[in-house]
Amino acid sequence: MRIIVFGAGALGSLLGALLSRENEVYMVGRREHVNAVAGDGLRVEGHTEGTFKPGVGEKLKDSPFYPNWIILTVKAYQTEQAGKEIMDVFRDVPVLSFQNGIENELILRDMGIDAVGGVTSHGVTLMEPGRIRHAGVGRTAVGELDGRVSMRVRALAYVLSNAGMLTEVSGNISGEIWLKGAVNSAINPITAVLGVRNGALLEIEALRELGDSIARECGKIAEAHGINMPEDPVREWKTVAEMTDENLSSALQDILKGKRTEIKEINGAFVRKAEEKGWDAPYNRAMVRMVEAKERYLGKTRYVR
Repeated sequence: MRIIVFGAGALGSLLGALLSRENEVYMVGRREHVNAVAGDGLRVEGHTEGTFKPGVGEKLKDSPFYPNWIILTVKAYQTEQAGKEIMDVFRDVPVLSFQNGIENELILRDMGIDAVGGVTSHGVTLMEPGRIRHAGVGRTAVGELDGRVSMRVRALAYVLSNAGMLTEVSGNISGEIWLKGAVNSAINPITAVLGVRNGALLEIEALRELGDSIARECGKIAEAHGINMPEDPVREWKTVAEMTDENLSSALQDILKGKRTEIKEINGAFVRKAEEKGWDAPYNRAMVRMVEAKERYLGKTRYVR
C-alpha cells in the first residue's frame, strides 16, 4: 500500500517506521527531523527497536507517489491548513486522522475531505531529530464516521496490524475519539503543568482525584451530546496512564520544546461543547488556563520526574 504520513512528529514517525516495513511510505515533517531520517534513518527504541528508512520530505506535494491513504498526525490546530494542502494535491484520497482533539474529522469533512476516524494510545516521545522512543503500547482503532464497517477500513486495519500496531475496526469511532479526548484531557494538562511522566499521576492521590474529576466532566458533556463512549473515561484515563507510564505526554513534550500545546483543542474542545449546552466545564476550563499560563513561561521548567 502507498501511504503518506502527514505530520512526522512522535506518533507520525512511529507510524511511518512501522508501515515502511512492508509498504511504500512518505513522511512529511520538519526540515531538521526529515534531514536526519534521510541521512541516517529513523532510529526507534523502546517497545520497538530498529532503524527504518521511510521516504521523507518537507512538502506534501513532493511525494514520489500518489497515495492510497493519507494518515494525518499534525497538531490539531494545524488541521485546517493541512486540509487545504491535501485538497490542493490529493483531494480524492481518503484521510485517516490520528490526532488529538474531538473535532478534527468534522473539520476535514466540512472541507470536502473523505475523512476516517482513528485513535491510538501508544506512547511515543520524539527524543531528537531522527530518533524516537516507543514508550508505551496501547489500543488502536479505526472506523468510518457513520459507523459502517467498510471494506476499506478493514483493509487499513489489516495493514496497520500487519505493521505491528494491532488495530481494531470500530463501529463507534466517534465514541472512541471522544473517549481518547477525555483521557488526553485528564493526562495532558496535569503532566504539562507539573513536568511529570504519565505514570506519576497514579502515584499521588490528589492527582488521581483531579484526573477523575476532569474525566468525569468530559463524560457528562459527551453524554449530553449523545456520544456513547465505549469505556468509562474515569477508569480509562488511569489504564492509559499505567500503560504509558514512562511516556511524556504530547503537551509536556511541547512545553519542554518551547512549542505551542494543543490544550485549546483538547480540554478547550470540551469547554466549547459544554457551552453549546449552556453549561460550564470548570475542571477543563481550569486546565486550559493553567497550561496557557505555563506556555508563557516556556523553557523555564526542564525537569521531568
